[in-house]
Parts: sequence; C-alpha cells; structure tokens
Amino acid sequence: MSVRSKLLQKSVTAAAVLITVLMGLPGCSSSPERAEVADHVETEREGITGEMVEGVTVDSQVCSGNLVPPTGYRQETAFVSLSTPGPYDAAAEQARSRLRDLICQGYRCDQAESMITIWRVGEDGRRACVMAVASARNIDEFESGPRRNLEAGLVEVAAEISERLADETNDPKPTVVVDTINDNGVNGGPRAEWLHDQLLEALAQRSVDTRRPPPRWSGLGAPSATTGVIRGSIRELPGQEAILEVTWQLELAENRVRGVGNVQFPLAISPEVDRDTYMTPLPRGSGKVSLHLDSRPGGALCNGQETELWLETAEPLHVRVLNLYGRGEGGLVVYSTDEEPLASNHPVSLGQFRAVKASSTPVERFIVIAAPTEEKLGRFASIDQVCRLPGTMAYALHEGRSLPAEAMEWTTSLDYRLMSGDECSDVEPAGMADMSALAQLPSCW
Repeated sequence: MSVRSKLLQKSVTAAAVLITVLMGLPGCSSSPERAEVADHVETEREGITGEMVEGVTVDSQVCSGNLVPPTGYRQETAFVSLSTPGPYDAAAEQARSRLRDLICQGYRCDQAESMITIWRVGEDGRRACVMAVASARNIDEFESGPRRNLEAGLVEVAAEISERLADETNDPKPTVVVDTINDNGVNGGPRAEWLHDQLLEALAQRSVDTRRPPPRWSGLGAPSATTGVIRGSIRELPGQEAILEVTWQLELAENRVRGVGNVQFPLAISPEVDRDTYMTPLPRGSGKVSLHLDSRPGGALCNGQETELWLETAEPLHVRVLNLYGRGEGGLVVYSTDEEPLASNHPVSLGQFRAVKASSTPVERFIVIAAPTEEKLGRFASIDQVCRLPGTMAYALHEGRSLPAEAMEWTTSLDYRLMSGDECSDVEPAGMADMSALAQLPSCW
C-alpha cells in the first residue's frame, strides 16, 4: 500500500455482546400458589426460619441447580451462606431485588417489586437457597403501556416526516433512506436496530417508502431517487427513572436538516446495550464532509463483517482521517491527502476491510479533520503518512479534545459498535486481531 492517500488495512475493534436479562418459560399465568407441587418438594422446615420465607414451601431442588420456575413465570434464585445472620431472609431479599431490577431496570421499580413472590426455599448444608418468581403475563402488562406509547410517538414522528417530504416533492409516496442511529455516542447496536425496525413500521403507516443506504454511498446528501435521509440519536435522560429519548432528524436537499420529533421510553422495554460502549459524542460536522461505511441497520458491524469506507467533501479540502479503537487505547492516522486538496463532490474509497476485535471494548471510531488550507489543520498539517498517534493524544481525541479549532467547521466523525450473536449468524466471526504490527509504525510526532 502507498503511504499517502491510502487506508491502512488493519484489524478494527469489535464485539458487542448481547446479554439476556430475563429468564423464564412461556406459558399460562396461573399463580404459584395454585401450581402443582413436584414430588421432590419437602415439608420439613426445621432450621428454616425467617419473616420473608414464613409459609414458603421447602424444596431441596432449589439448591441443586434445577432452577425451573412454575409455568408462565420468570425466576431469580439467590444463595447465601448459612453462617450469615438470618440467611433465609437475606437470600429472599437478594432474589427479590435481582428479579425486580431485571424487570424494571430503574423504571417503576416499586410496581415491579409488587409482582414478585417468594416461591421456594431450601438449604444444602452450606447455603440457604431462595427462589423468587413473577408472572410473565404481569411483566408483559407492565411493559405493554410504555411500548404502546413508544409506538404512538413514532407514528407522530412518521407523520411529521411525511409532511416535510410532501413540501419537497409532488410524489404521493416519497422515498427516504433510514441511515445511522447513534446510541449514547456510538452508531448501531441492538437497541438502534430495534428502533430502526419500529420506525420503518411507523413510516409505512404514513405511506413513506424507505430504502437502505446504497452501497458505495458516502453519506453526503441524499442518494439518487430519494428525497431525504433520516438519522436518529438516543440518549439517557438524567433523573431517577431510567428513561431514554430518541431524537430524529431529516436531512433534505442543500444540506437542510430538520428536527422531526423525539420520543421517550423506559430503558426496561428496550434491548440491552453494553454500557462499556457508551462514549463521549464526537463532532458530527456541519454537513460539508461525510464519512460512511456499508453497515447493519443503524450503523453497527458484525464481528468479521466486510465493508468499505467512503469519504466525500462538499468543497475542496485538505483531509486527515484518524482511527481510534476501544476507549482510546490507541489510534492511527490512516489517510492523508497530498499537497492538493481533495476534489469536491468526488467520493473516495478509503479501502475495504474486515471488522475484527482489536480491543476489549467493541467500538471503532473515525475522525475526519479537514480544512480549506493545511495551516488550519494545526499540528495535523505535518502528517503525510500512515502513522501511530501517541497514547495521550489518542485518548484526548477519544474524549473529543485536542482537535484544531480552525478546522472544527469541517471536522466530522463516524463510529460503530461491533456485534456478535444470533443477529450475526450469517457472518463468520473473526478472532482477536494481532495489533503488534501497529507498534512498528512510525509515530506521528
């Protein structure tokens, strides 16, 4: 590969892990009090005392690992050493608290706790063992109201998008691209894909056609045969209740961006996202520079997925493209224009690569520093090769610091989560990248 104006074909960060938060079996909703008791249930209560387990059926299997709740219920079991004061009440409290937190995730937790019953208690000579259960039907009802509110809110957003598009075109069924959904600082992931699918349903109700971002698209302006581009951004709202807010924007011709509404919903009803992938948001620019890659809906990549990175500017600019991985553990300058600026409205491929793990944090980030003159690039103006950023600089950039002030108008960024699991079953996963070769690169300064 040439040193200048080429992308270093390197391994990139990866690996978001989806965590299943609730265990249980589907089925009827009969209460535990009326459920049939299995043959192994014991009635002897000698030594098993405690206010929270008074009257609870003793079951030796609670400690054995055969942790099956009654049909139609979800369970959480706690184990506490018998040497602990009040071990049975302590285990009961732990089981209730864990199940409550799994159900509510910070939203209406008092109501969630009221649905929980202590179902079985036992001991194995070393530990007190207590199972708490909650009806799957009650949990579904607990979540159904917020789900309906979210669906209604997205329909309102879709209606606003439809009205905006009607002002732009006479087409009775305009077409838009649904692009990235940024979740707490990083594009894509299970929650972004969940919202992406729900927005598509809402748009269909308003007779708005949607299209996936086409291959080889740089992200600058709307693709041909479309009227606009929709992008979303998710953030946690401050406060005691675990509430998320998704804000939607519609980009129209001539770089016009319109807000088209926001919707709030509790964290508890959405797919879980690894909090290690929450990042400080990086500058997204003024729309004069765009970096884009072919990705999953919302902007994530699967571990092992092949993709291509595209760059385009709306005016002639000198450009440096930086790559950061993990939580700022390292970074590179992977692309640099020659003495002449990059031609405007001329998409440039920065190369194809396969996304693989390069850090324990499954996030990869790119920053584009651009300006009409090299002088405005600040200390990055002297870089004309693929090189390794000093560790302190990589971390500062990861936090959105140390960017040249005179280039901020044109500075933009792109990032993605790396996913694995069932969603990526059609992609052969890649192993951990060997990053030792990066140490052989020259330092940028």
